[in-house]
Amino acid sequence: MKTNPSVYVPLFKRSVTLENPVRNDRFLWHVTYNQKNRNLLIARQGLALPLWGAVYAHQALPSFDFMYPYFVDREDWFYPNHRNDGAQFDDYAFWRIDTRLCAVTWCLDPGMESDSEYLNVPHHHYLCTPNAIPPHALRLYRFNIDNYRFRNPKIVFSDGCALIRPIRSDFDTLEPAEDINVLIRKVA
Repeated sequence: MKTNPSVYVPLFKRSVTLENPVRNDRFLWHVTYNQKNRNLLIARQGLALPLWGAVYAHQALPSFDFMYPYFVDREDWFYPNHRNDGAQFDDYAFWRIDTRLCAVTWCLDPGMESDSEYLNVPHHHYLCTPNAIPPHALRLYRFNIDNYRFRNPKIVFSDGCALIRPIRSDFDTLEPAEDINVLIRKVA
């Protein structure tokens, strides 16, 4: 990554220089609208840099209510699935980024500073990078309404042992989209 890169922030209608890199979790979440053609394109090419020059991601958010673009969509009265039962999250594709599999530097998202204050969520949950994310570092997850509503822990059996993984956040209720993830493994 070049020193102090700048990215165009549509909210500001100008380019902004990214500040110092931040420490990030191993797994980040990039959320898009759930469109089959877009999902296939991302599976083949990864997360390419859009016109504004950055890939945006969430880090350790406890709730879907704070994720972009949902917190904007829920305020829009034109949003067709304005529901409260969780089914509205089926409209989104959840791309998990494994930061160990891609050597990119992450910075705080400059466009989310005021929104994080509005949402009363720490700014460090919203990150961006001026680098593309290769497909081998991605895995697609889908929303599952039963997992979301009932929050049953996941039980994994391996080598004669059982591991119980509790549900700590809404993102823990997602399920891998194996049809797309198989395609990613073939490309990589």
